[in-house]
Formats: sequence, structure tokens, C-alpha cells
Amino acid sequence: MQITVKGKNLDVPASVRDDAIAKLSRVSRLFDRFIDMEVVFSEETNPRITDRVHCEVALHAKGKYLRASASGPDASTAIDRAEAKLTRQVRKMKTKMVSKPRLEAAKTL
Repeated sequence: MQITVKGKNLDVPASVRDDAIAKLSRVSRLFDRFIDMEVVFSEETNPRITDRVHCEVALHAKGKYLRASASGPDASTAIDRAEAKLTRQVRKMKTKMVSKPRLEAAKTL
């Protein structure tokens, strides 16, 4: 799986890039048929907003697209929140893919 990390109107430091790749590659353990993942960071300039860093993750599997976005006070927290949302979506997708053929096979018996 290819992971691309970008910044929208900001430069992403190497430490944040490595952290994002390490944390988001855990999702591939749940389902191994992913093609690529794109991570986009942006920063809110309004001083009243406490969760300034925004992380958006788009995951491409064969015929499926999963998206998760989250905000946090720092990049690490935003990555963790987005990873939790994406994990939930992947588990739901895998459950549907596994249970559908089983239900159809049970109907024929």
C-alpha cells in the first residue's frame, strides 16, 4: 500500500510524516486489499479554535473509497482520531464483504 502525506498551505515536517505513516499503516492489518492512502494536513488560522490541525485521510480499495477527517490541538492527536474513525469504517466494510456471501449461501440451502 502506498501512503502519500501532503500539507495544504503548510509544510509537513519529517517527524509528522513518519508518525502518520506508522500509525495509519496499522489499518492495513485489518484488510490487505488497499491500493493507496492519501493523508492531507491543514492548519486553522483562527486563534479561537482549539483544534487547529486538521487531518483528512482518503483510502482507496478496489472499488471502494473510505474517507476520515479529524482535528486536534497537534498533528499526533489528529492522526490518532482519524485512524480510529478509519479503523471503524474498515471493520464495517470487511464485515459486509464477509457476511454477504455467507448469507447468500445460507439461503440456497
